[in-house]
Amino acid sequence: MKQKSGFFKALGIMLLSVLFATQANAQNITVTGTVTDNLGPVIGASIQVEGTSNGCITDIDGNYSLPNVPSNATLVFSYIGYQTQKIAVSGQTKINVKLAEDSQLLQEVVVVGYGVQRKSDLTGAVASVKAADALKGTPSGNVSDALQGRMAGVSVLSGSGDPSKDNTIRVRGINSITAETGPLVVIDGFIGGSLKALNPSDIASIEVLKDASATAVYGSRGANGVILVTTKNPEKDKLTVSFNAFANFKTVAKYPDVLSPYEYAKLANEYGKEYFESQNKPAKTYYNEEQLQAFKNGTAGYDYVKNMFRDPAFTQNYEMSISGGGEKTTFLASLRYENNEGIIEGSENSVYSWRLKVDTKIKKWLKAGMNIYGYYLLAELI
Repeated sequence: MKQKSGFFKALGIMLLSVLFATQANAQNITVTGTVTDNLGPVIGASIQVEGTSNGCITDIDGNYSLPNVPSNATLVFSYIGYQTQKIAVSGQTKINVKLAEDSQLLQEVVVVGYGVQRKSDLTGAVASVKAADALKGTPSGNVSDALQGRMAGVSVLSGSGDPSKDNTIRVRGINSITAETGPLVVIDGFIGGSLKALNPSDIASIEVLKDASATAVYGSRGANGVILVTTKNPEKDKLTVSFNAFANFKTVAKYPDVLSPYEYAKLANEYGKEYFESQNKPAKTYYNEEQLQAFKNGTAGYDYVKNMFRDPAFTQNYEMSISGGGEKTTFLASLRYENNEGIIEGSENSVYSWRLKVDTKIKKWLKAGMNIYGYYLLAELI
């Protein structure tokens, strides 16, 4: 009887397990549907289960199919230029959505070569990043670091271990016949600036002009794209003092794969044996057993690779600014200090940058202003 009782208990547990597994699987469903707007299907719209990484995009006909969706989940439908919609699944397997244009987004203005335009009127290929979205969330004193991964067609490369060198920026790849492949930098309307000289806290927005129609006003100098930087303006009747500080560190992603002192010594002895015996000469031993054992134990030898790198390498950055003014005159002054240790021992640089901007209203029809910025780079190289 005891054996039969144990058998029925095991059978009951198995049936309950199957029941719970079936119920758990039944809670996840596949949701399909179509995403449209006033003109028809929306291609490439994003559909995602809220709070998870499970998502998909619509095809050329605006259709989508999203598996493994909990029946009580919420789907988030989004597309650039349209209002984001959230819809509760509530067990539905087919959900069609019609997206509405985001009029507020289309009314935003972006800086172009000859002034500003609303996004709804923009015909050229222009990518825009607001300082509040990118620069404040990037712990780096280099403005170009904040552009990484934030603009389509814009790549930022750090191909040198020299901390005094700026990053390499490419707009839609390399397409130059004059060996100059970097984009033209324009700061507050003045051509020929350096992003490294700017204090990230002073920047209001960054626009990248990418195609011929957007860069036409700059002629051949804009062949590799144009980066337009707009700095902040001081506010009237408001005194603002700010101080920012941060620190970070860099590490070596992968050390070069080289022989250890012990491996090199063994290889040298093998060479001495094979080579001299092939010449009918006595084998030559470059390292004796005592030296080999010292290399193996780590009491002798020198690791040139690991001692060549500084790991970790620290960076510290300090920024301070003050702005204010009255009805007629406003001002903004800022200072920045950055110390950047290179990943290679003996490489280090310090950057001192400053900026002063003054605007004054002399008459109703006459305004005058001054915008000065500069930086001093002290580099220590091997």
